[in-house]
Amino acid sequence: MKKILFVLMAACFVWAAYDYTRPVDRYVVKVTAADGDTLWHLVGGVMSQEGDRRDVREVIHYAREISNIKGTLQPGDVILIPIEVRR
Repeated sequence: MKKILFVLMAACFVWAAYDYTRPVDRYVVKVTAADGDTLWHLVGGVMSQEGDRRDVREVIHYAREISNIKGTLQPGDVILIPIEVRR
């Protein structure tokens, strides 16, 4: 039983090391807010469409910074969403 557990753990470590070394495509998606849109909805939708698997809260934080959004989202605001996708 210990040998099986050891083999499984080793396989997990090898997979994690492989996943960490894969190249990452980084780019920005530009979205314009409409009436009733929220950052959570816009960022989450773009992330899911593009295949970004990071935490949506992290990406919302960076989107607020690079888009210079201080308060609530207004219709017509341009949001820049940083995307990271592993190949």
